[in-house]
Amino acid sequence: MSVAKYHASIRAIHWIMFVLFAIMFVLGVVMVEFKESEPWAMYNFHKATGVLLFLLVWLRLILRWKSQVPPPSADIKPLEHRIAQSVVHLLYLFMIIVPITGYALSNIHGYDVKFYGLPLPKLFPTLENGENISRLVHEYLAYTFLGVISLHLLGVIKHHVKGQEVLRRMT
Repeated sequence: MSVAKYHASIRAIHWIMFVLFAIMFVLGVVMVEFKESEPWAMYNFHKATGVLLFLLVWLRLILRWKSQVPPPSADIKPLEHRIAQSVVHLLYLFMIIVPITGYALSNIHGYDVKFYGLPLPKLFPTLENGENISRLVHEYLAYTFLGVISLHLLGVIKHHVKGQEVLRRMT
């Protein structure tokens, strides 16, 4: 039996983003843990990759809007499908908001953002004492995003174990 799949470009971007977000989370934790040693190269890579992910999510949304989304499997209950859709919408929301808060954190703290060496415009004002709140917002949103990713993974694993073809739609 053939499985209805997402467009190949959407599948490729999905897995590229998965790897990049995994790197970003690990790097974010490492940067915070070793901030006294001023790991500037890590910060610059983290910020540039955040911008890349922000651009990729918009490309992904455009491609998803322009392509045919496969229908849900017949063996998925309507409530499960609605829950899965809600989780996916939350994922997209966090994929947009977390990079914006990271960009804001840099600007508010007085640092530039470069896209792998290319200077980007300053979008947020430098605020005295503003870095603490912006850091907390970025950090808590990132951890919440990680929780939503976990829900997504658990749902995929659950359906895969039950023999439902959810995972194959994105591979």
